[in-house]
Amino acid sequence: MFEIKSIKAVKNDLKRLPHGLLDDLKTIHFKSIRENPFQAHELGYVFKGLRSYHLTHKGKSYKIVYEVFEEDGLIVINMIGSRESFYEKLKRRVL
Repeated sequence: MFEIKSIKAVKNDLKRLPHGLLDDLKTIHFKSIRENPFQAHELGYVFKGLRSYHLTHKGKSYKIVYEVFEEDGLIVINMIGSRESFYEKLKRRVL
């Protein structure tokens, strides 16, 4: 099973999320990602090497974008947020 870490900016992402979603992230979604990190959609173009995991909470769509370092057994989360302007924000963060 993989270990999950995140970049510093993700701490701010988590503060913006609803509390119920935070609980779901810890108990359901991070566990799912940890067990099978390659289930998420592989991104392309400028985001090559990143994966996008999609989820819904109370009718609103969210994404978790992360990078898998298979040799190290490590997953690094780059961003968590709602769909609105997600990739524009991600581009500013990773490029």
